[in-house]
Amino acid sequence: MSLSERLRDRIAREGPISFYDFMHAALYDPDEGYYARGASIGEGGDFVTSPHVSPAFARALARLFILETGELEGPVDFVEVGAGSGVFLAELARSVRQLVPGLFGRLRLTAVEASPAGRRALENRGIDPAPRVLADASALEPGSVRGWIFSNELYDALPVVRVAGSGGEVRQLRVAWRGGRFAWEEAEAPAPIREHLARVGVALADGQKGEVAPDAGPLHRRLARALAEGSIVAFDYGHPSRILYHPLARPEGTLAVHAGGRRGGDPLERPGERDLTAHVDWDVLLGVGEEEGLRAERLIRQGQFLSEIGILDFAGSDAEKWRIFRLLDPEGMGEDISVLVQRRGVRSGARAD
Repeated sequence: MSLSERLRDRIAREGPISFYDFMHAALYDPDEGYYARGASIGEGGDFVTSPHVSPAFARALARLFILETGELEGPVDFVEVGAGSGVFLAELARSVRQLVPGLFGRLRLTAVEASPAGRRALENRGIDPAPRVLADASALEPGSVRGWIFSNELYDALPVVRVAGSGGEVRQLRVAWRGGRFAWEEAEAPAPIREHLARVGVALADGQKGEVAPDAGPLHRRLARALAEGSIVAFDYGHPSRILYHPLARPEGTLAVHAGGRRGGDPLERPGERDLTAHVDWDVLLGVGEEEGLRAERLIRQGQFLSEIGILDFAGSDAEKWRIFRLLDPEGMGEDISVLVQRRGVRSGARAD
């Protein structure tokens, strides 16, 4: 029985389901979810991420990682959450080895990857040193990481509850089966979702749509608690609450479909066959980090961040300069993606006093 058939059967038994459940199945079903099928990421795939655009992305971050962790004593950790097939982690480890062999000898790698296909790819890639591969961030012990916890486009892949404004209230958009296809159906929004939006000061206009990722805060809290000393560095598509839910800027929310290198389409069609994403609310991660004792140092656009850390130093040819420009492009990834840096016990390459 296909994923679509299983979802239809569930709706027939239970009635309309939350979009959170629909999106979770579409992305993470162990048999037919998008990531279980082997996500098509990279040039010519459904979408491309920064590590696939240019190896300079990993090389520049490796140099920054060295600067920020070189004074730590003993083993130094680099944890990538949402590591995929290991493209970024492999290049980062190679760069550390080339730049500072002594630090490479103390480097401990951990890859957190939810999909079995991704974990198999990580284990078969031959990364040196061989990373510890985990299926879930909950396996990271509190206070176990001294170094970096890194992610690239992690939070925008978390399942979301879809909501809409109606008569001054927040309503939930659930998924029904009607007329031979999946369709939206309005229902009462769960109390935790209403309370979250009220807490961040969001009042949806009539007809305005938006998304809430219930798992973003708990996941970030687990990562914050795992960090004993060092930095959390997260690259992602996102905005602070006031911008994310602005009724004029994003009246339809940020839920998006990616397939065949294009963005667009009905998110309810062909579950499991296409990528689904929604932008992260940076205020959620900032708030959790503050509660867990992290110091927020940067929330900055990717283009500015990568320029400041000297990514163009790694351009060995004109062709590579153009690939790097895609990462810096103020009309593309350079502006659309932001970088959040939160720290505990270190300051920009030096131990805190």
